[in-house]
Amino acid sequence: MGAKGKGSAWERDICKYLSKWIQKTEKPYLFWRQPLSGGLATINELNKDLSGDIRSISPDSEWWPFSVEAKTGYPKTSFWQHFKNIKNFNIKDFWIQCLNDAKKANKYPMLVYKKKMKNPIVGINSTVDYLLKSKSKNLSSIRMNWKDLESITFYDFRDFFDIITPEDIKGLNKWD
Repeated sequence: MGAKGKGSAWERDICKYLSKWIQKTEKPYLFWRQPLSGGLATINELNKDLSGDIRSISPDSEWWPFSVEAKTGYPKTSFWQHFKNIKNFNIKDFWIQCLNDAKKANKYPMLVYKKKMKNPIVGINSTVDYLLKSKSKNLSSIRMNWKDLESITFYDFRDFFDIITPEDIKGLNKWD
């Protein structure tokens, strides 16, 4: 399977997981891949709800306040790169893309990253991290800061969604 196929499969897995997380059953699906894998949002700037790689497709998930960027693979990407001045640091580039898409859509950014043979991780911005801190404080996390960019806090994907409930997410206020 090529890189595009792996990315598409990863996006579908996230959609199924989130649907099951909300309603305790995978079907009917509440989320699905963005048309053109997010590219439609780039060419159709009039529809601000089309952002990221995943979208709500049901009235039962319309409250979802995130623009989700889903990434998988990138075998040379390492958190150790954060400490070096590497021009094309994939995690930072993913986060910039996520922040830009979320801002255009007036949503919170969420980065979901999976590396081969590793557990997936979910990254949220400092605002969401602060609002969820009472629930997430007992979870292990990694926070990445850059001098020119909003920070991101990563959590183990499954641990995060085992602790954080749909009601917690519904309680978030959208960006002002």
